[in-house]
Amino acid sequence: MKLRLPVSALTDAVSYTAKALPSRAPVPVMLGMLLATGDGGLRLSACDGEVYTSATVSAEIADDGTALVPGRLLNDICSRLPKGADVDLELVDNGARLAVGCRAARFTLPVLPVEEYPAVLPLPDAVATVQAGVLADAVAQVAVAASTDTSLPTLTGIKVRLDGSMLHLDSTDRYRMTHKELTVQPTGVLPTPAPKRGGKKNGDDQAAVLVPAKALAEAAKALEGEHTLTLHWSEGLLGLSIPGGRTYMTRLLDGEFPTMGGFFAGEWPITLRLPVAEAVDAIQRVALVATRNTPVRLVVERGGEQLRVEAGSGDDAQASDRIPAHATGTDGAEGLVIAFNPAFLADALKALGTSEADLHVRDPHKPAYLAGRLGDGPDATYQHLVMPVRLSG
Repeated sequence: MKLRLPVSALTDAVSYTAKALPSRAPVPVMLGMLLATGDGGLRLSACDGEVYTSATVSAEIADDGTALVPGRLLNDICSRLPKGADVDLELVDNGARLAVGCRAARFTLPVLPVEEYPAVLPLPDAVATVQAGVLADAVAQVAVAASTDTSLPTLTGIKVRLDGSMLHLDSTDRYRMTHKELTVQPTGVLPTPAPKRGGKKNGDDQAAVLVPAKALAEAAKALEGEHTLTLHWSEGLLGLSIPGGRTYMTRLLDGEFPTMGGFFAGEWPITLRLPVAEAVDAIQRVALVATRNTPVRLVVERGGEQLRVEAGSGDDAQASDRIPAHATGTDGAEGLVIAFNPAFLADALKALGTSEADLHVRDPHKPAYLAGRLGDGPDATYQHLVMPVRLSG
């Protein structure tokens, strides 16, 4: 292997590929980044057994070859090289080391045994395309409600379902639920459904997979931009790819995801229209006095035209603030008191991505439904359900 390419191009490709490097590994070879030359230039690959990344970058190739080198060390070296220069990579010492040279700087890295490294997995079939920025925004909206409790692995995922030209994303941690819809361009290849336990088939899930939320959010963000993104999946894997040769794959989760559609349906007798930025500021402000597991309370005042946000009680520290609101629905909106986990409510409001929000309430003890407002109407593509906190007394 002997090649030359711009430092900036190599640094960008190495930094992206390093996202799949494990922080710890049972064997040293898993800490490696695989470099291989080919017709497309230099291809870099990394994996931790669950996540797989790859990037291709153009290079002047003098000799073809393959090398597996310590990935984090290569990433650190590239980040310190002068960005306006070229860098030379060459296998030396009969292939035992990789030399990295840039102007007067020179490094030699040990080469790990390629034969012990896992095979690079091919991308599954492409099932749809979408603008990368659109997918990144959608995944960020849904990932906020995914659980981080690894003892409930199914709830740490985002359910991704393709229905014609509509992609549906769902998540829940039992206290919050989100649903997002976005339009995509199907490729005509029907995704292969993941096998169901017990051999049962659900017609609604024939084109659905359960993807680790953390991996999907990181992948969508890493690949976002003003370009088309291709969605791939098959039994066991989901992949994303963009023009230029960058790919990100993750293994799927097993298990049955909760059915969520019924929670958003039905009548909502009370609606509170709120300014999102003011509401988030007020919630975070009064939450300063809220001790662990203490909610903030929302109290409707002045005939439904004002909302009092408060926290604390008794001998504890207390705080309150007021923001404009507009309540519609039953006459019972005046004096309505409903309490929420402040972080959950603030995260939900911020995830809407709109300047105004509608908080739909059935009962202070039942889930409340948040939707952003676009122009004169609600944003029908994103729904966020938050479970209230039951107040004592």
